[in-house]
Amino acid sequence: MSDLRPETRRFTLPDGEISALVWPKPGATRLIFLHGNGFNALSGKKLLERLADHYEIIAPDLRGHGATTLPADPARHRDWYVYTRDMKAMLDQLDDRPFVLAGHSMGGVIALLTAEKLETKPLGLALIDPVILPGGFYAFNHTPLWHLTWRRFPLVQGALRRGNFWPEVQAVKARYASRPPFSYWATGVLDDYLAGGLKPVEGGFALACDPHWEAANYASHRHDPVRAARRAGAPITVLKAEKASTVRDEAGLKRAGAVITPLPGHSHLAPMENPAACAEWIAGVVEGF
Repeated sequence: MSDLRPETRRFTLPDGEISALVWPKPGATRLIFLHGNGFNALSGKKLLERLADHYEIIAPDLRGHGATTLPADPARHRDWYVYTRDMKAMLDQLDDRPFVLAGHSMGGVIALLTAEKLETKPLGLALIDPVILPGGFYAFNHTPLWHLTWRRFPLVQGALRRGNFWPEVQAVKARYASRPPFSYWATGVLDDYLAGGLKPVEGGFALACDPHWEAANYASHRHDPVRAARRAGAPITVLKAEKASTVRDEAGLKRAGAVITPLPGHSHLAPMENPAACAEWIAGVVEGF
């Protein structure tokens, strides 16, 4: 594991700034790692620091998450292409060198959508349990019925019910630490998540990712990840969790050329449960590109 400490870098966009953790390594292959919905760049610290001796790592806080200041209006959110535009703008501010796009959950999908739109393609994509749902689900998002039903989905309801004020950080940790899925996480991951996922407000702390924005992400699927996979222009590898996986259209991904590897014994939140195993997988995949 690297002893390097990450730096914070800010990328200026027309409507705000992207905050990113950077483990610099001049001349090395660059690894862009995108976190999942409701998380933040620091959530992946235990995973990413295991890779920092070999690659330059950039882990941005996505729009509406962490310390990034880009506006996030749930009422206007319909798909995840807004993140693609953000990532393209960030990549335009980096020097030209070989890079890999990686991500977990929503971040894995954003990596696919970004690769589809890039003129200079990545060496490859390393995706941990991306959200790849059946094609009919995305088609349903384009119908008027979606506007009548999206609030009924359990993930949306769960996010909208989420508490969002605590008088002190220890109160948040005490509430989360004993409850699944947080209780299954590796040592230190919850602390990292809270360090990047809480912001000070009057009288206490709130989630940096507003629950209404988290819910909007769960409800906004007018994008097409399988089409993006077909057009990514680079090798795609997927680590699929054994339990509660969001890779629901495995056949579609395979037709697009993706190689899918199972991860036994772990859930959709594998990067938090076993960052060492996920880092080892990413390293092996990147060396194969």
